[in-house]
Amino acid sequence: MRFNSRGFRFPVMAAAMLVLSFSNLRGDWQRTDTSLAWAKGDNVFWKFSFDAKAGKPFFYPLSINGGTSLINFKPEDHPWHYGLWFSWKYINRVNYWEEDRTSGRAEGATLWTSPLIETTPEGGATIRLTVSYIHPSGRVELTEQREIRVSAPSADGGYTLAWRAHFTAGTEGVLLDRTPMPSEPEGKFNGGYGGLAIRLASAPLSFAAVSTHGFITHFEQERNRPNAAAVGFNIADGATQLGSVAIVSAPANAGAEAPWYIVNSTQMRFACAAILALKPLRYAPGAKWELNYRIFLRPAPWTPETLSAVATEAFPLAPK
Repeated sequence: MRFNSRGFRFPVMAAAMLVLSFSNLRGDWQRTDTSLAWAKGDNVFWKFSFDAKAGKPFFYPLSINGGTSLINFKPEDHPWHYGLWFSWKYINRVNYWEEDRTSGRAEGATLWTSPLIETTPEGGATIRLTVSYIHPSGRVELTEQREIRVSAPSADGGYTLAWRAHFTAGTEGVLLDRTPMPSEPEGKFNGGYGGLAIRLASAPLSFAAVSTHGFITHFEQERNRPNAAAVGFNIADGATQLGSVAIVSAPANAGAEAPWYIVNSTQMRFACAAILALKPLRYAPGAKWELNYRIFLRPAPWTPETLSAVATEAFPLAPK
């Protein structure tokens, strides 16, 4: 018999299986001037890119055990979709989301500093950078201190991204806006998106969406706008489950039942923590606020029950 770090006994065979499991997850840091990745040879678990030539900092790929990526990157239909990334839509009526197909630049510029990065030998990382949102005139409309903590992979290959963003409004204040919602004047069927976003793997891989309230099966005009603590997405290749990803919104962001915007079409699988769906937000000059999310990746598919469990674990409810 052997003992684990807590003093519990388990059989030698179980210990050998555990060592083998962890050996399969061992990787190496692959660091360049513009990216950080945890990988095993050519099998990339995750990669964070901060190339100043890109429109936004982003994660791509995100996978389980270095397998097929669960997310898509700069597809032809929306080349400003950067895998997993953050972007406001309109700041003071200037578009920071869509990018010109020729220049690759948005009307409003998103700029960032070279990140400060700390890593652990087991595959955990902390990434800190300052992001600035620049008006076409050169005025700094908004600054953001972003911190992303990536956990080392667990025995089954799962890991978590703890995403924290602290914002400070510029000297003119900020109005954060989006395409109008369908029920609003001049509303659009695709209104409301902006913020933390993920472009999920495309067909022929299969896709299933779930929230903490149940499976999401009805898409009107290929859209669904649930209100929930978290949403999750299961990606499979036929009968083979490739992995699943979930995003949990802190209750302080937009309430315990946060708004989401999800697209499910043959061409496009997309989700956004649509913090502005309820209404545009205005902040006075120098105002400060914060957004917190948890992104969970795991090999097993999400159910409403497992999603609710990780949502509660990520942001426990304060005692009454």
